[in-house]
Amino acid sequence: MDYNIIAKEILTSYSISAPVIQFIRHNENITFKITDGVNNKNYLLRIHKPSTEGLFGLQHTLEGIKSEIKILQELNHKGLLYAQKPISNNLGEHITEYKLDNFNHPCYATILEWIEGCTLTLKEDNIKEITFTLGQNLALFHKCLKDFKPSKDFIRPIYDVDRIDTAIEELKYCVEVNLFSMEHYDIIKRVLILVKNQINELNLREDTFGIIHADLQLGNIVVNNDNPCLIDLGFCGFGYYLFDLGSAATIFPSELRQTFLQGYSSKASFSFEDLKYIEGQIFMDTFISYVLFMRDNERNSWIKTSALKICDTLCRDFLEGTEVFYSL
Repeated sequence: MDYNIIAKEILTSYSISAPVIQFIRHNENITFKITDGVNNKNYLLRIHKPSTEGLFGLQHTLEGIKSEIKILQELNHKGLLYAQKPISNNLGEHITEYKLDNFNHPCYATILEWIEGCTLTLKEDNIKEITFTLGQNLALFHKCLKDFKPSKDFIRPIYDVDRIDTAIEELKYCVEVNLFSMEHYDIIKRVLILVKNQINELNLREDTFGIIHADLQLGNIVVNNDNPCLIDLGFCGFGYYLFDLGSAATIFPSELRQTFLQGYSSKASFSFEDLKYIEGQIFMDTFISYVLFMRDNERNSWIKTSALKICDTLCRDFLEGTEVFYSL
């Protein structure tokens, strides 16, 4: 499949002059950097077709993509942080339908404004300041979307106890294909059941659940003039704010994690007494990731390495009530 030819055809639906096409990657979407050859303005083109079946979800459906566009529009409307802006095609629509060969149903493409900068590497000279600011920006991201009132047709992934129950059932496949042992599966299951109990406790509180990014990793943070911007809302959905705190914290070495949480707490309500809940959300995030990649034989070997690393140590410590936040 020649991705550049596909991108070129899709771009005929947009007012981008003499486009220069640069393929980025094929993961949860097929992505390209597009440069307008006349004004040198850059864009991100996304074809919403994941590289593996495990990555396909509500976010790839027409309704799911429409909902993501609404989230981006809300972030831009609030203006509290720098967010990607959706671009309309020549028909004034934000989503372009495209039929891929040998693919039964249509694919959808979207274009966003490109955020200039470099992805976070942790090697930046002012990494401590960037870490603190990322915490602040995540708090602002959550704040921007707390008052957002989605319509009835708003559809995004949900990261809750039902997602955990699904993961517990599906992770049996990892034992079948020898990605980890039944003993390790039993440990993972016990951890996820404990996380479910933690979620029941969080549900007794106010302001713990809402729209979250759900995929905070180095590649999804672009540093623009020392400002770490959150990009790629492909997995964005409903979940616990502590889920985002957990996945973002694990980006950083242990000595920077408190700095990140301090940045968050400077803009949002947060208690360091909640570290055990963040730990639970980190485990939840990790094991959901197993489900996403376990059937991709070309990219699932990391699961075996990860399970061996954490099941006999960090998982057991977590089950025994020992703090593991700075080791995860």
